[in-house]
Amino acid sequence: MRTGFVSFIAPAYTKDTVELLKKVVEAARNTMASIGIKETAEAGPVIELSDVDPAASALKRGDFDFLTALLPSWAEPPMIVNTLINFRNRPILLWALSSLDEKGVLIAPAGAAAMSAVMQPLKTMGFNIKVVFGNPDSGNAQNEIAKFAKACEAARKLSQSRVGIFGYADMGSYTAGFDQTSLRSKVGPEVEDYEVHRLLLKAEEMPDEEADRFVKEQFGSWDVDKQVAREDLQKATKIFLALKKIIDERRFSAVSMKCVYGLPIYHGITPCIPLALAGAEVPVVCECDVLGLVTELMLDYISGQRSVYLEFYDILEDRVLMGVCGMIPQQALENTPRLYKYAWGKLTGLMTVGSMRTGKVTLARLASVGDQYKLHVVVAEAEKPRVWHEIGWQLEAPVYPSLEIVLGNRTREFMGKILAQHYHIIYGDYSKELTELCRVLGIEIEITY
Repeated sequence: MRTGFVSFIAPAYTKDTVELLKKVVEAARNTMASIGIKETAEAGPVIELSDVDPAASALKRGDFDFLTALLPSWAEPPMIVNTLINFRNRPILLWALSSLDEKGVLIAPAGAAAMSAVMQPLKTMGFNIKVVFGNPDSGNAQNEIAKFAKACEAARKLSQSRVGIFGYADMGSYTAGFDQTSLRSKVGPEVEDYEVHRLLLKAEEMPDEEADRFVKEQFGSWDVDKQVAREDLQKATKIFLALKKIIDERRFSAVSMKCVYGLPIYHGITPCIPLALAGAEVPVVCECDVLGLVTELMLDYISGQRSVYLEFYDILEDRVLMGVCGMIPQQALENTPRLYKYAWGKLTGLMTVGSMRTGKVTLARLASVGDQYKLHVVVAEAEKPRVWHEIGWQLEAPVYPSLEIVLGNRTREFMGKILAQHYHIIYGDYSKELTELCRVLGIEIEITY
């Protein structure tokens, strides 16, 4: 998390008062450092008109996620606005400090007055501002600033992210589609379609020896089902090794590929294992679900976890059954993964099976209507599922990696608002952090409470 830092003080104060306020400013800078925010540019205090241009020049030399504008006292509005106008395209933390306590008496430098004098004008001018009140030792102020800083860091990472897809909208799924221009403009990521044919050409170049060596190293500790053929495992491994090279070459931050109308048709194998293995490096989703991938990037950047996607399989009275039919990164499982023969419907290949971790989870999904984006969020308890399987299996049907998401009396309301068949989870309650991220991005968030 990185910030530029500038403070503002009124010119009417005496030298002694200015020196006192400078000490308060220094305490604020130290607090930001203590909560993990790195200062990459610093200026101020801006007091006179002659301070504005040097301050702006100093700040422009820094590379930061957001700009902190500290108001330790009253400051003249034109000095604040004329400095910040150079950074209208950046998120700005407008931090107004509180009164000082001197022998039980409140001494008010009037930072709140300075904030009140510029907040609405800045909003009217289109600034993206976050207002925080409180002194450097305030726990509430520190928590607000930390959440805002994390959201700004996530927004920057989104703007630098590159999503790789291998095909478009598997099975014609409307929810997997996207508008490249508005996504780049409003949320941040770039999307590149890297054709499945090119992936297969790279896979064919992979030496058998390299694939066999990887199989021995990667799957030696896995529970490999006896029906898994060596040829299928080698084939899946070569696809993964080719995919990994493409991820590195194209600097992909997340990847997805067609399932039903992709590799099974062209190569006789599902993409489950290649994607599951790639999930150790980057977010992965099946069926070329672009907005699903972007949802996972948002969740990962805000939480530091690796999110996973689940699909709706049943709606019960107080919960929903969600699972994934064979593609899940190992870190989402609580035990040794089982490598199983995929034999659902007309598809063949390999899949990952295992028991998912339980506990409090945040589910989320991004969707768009035209160029307007919305993130739907719910926080719930995830429990182990009862024994179940999907219809259509040719072999003994496995229990997919799955969870029962307990929503109680919110179940019907939640299902009435879902945005797609894929939702994405991280462990813990990150609703406040996601709310802050959406505010920074300027997109709508809807939380089912």
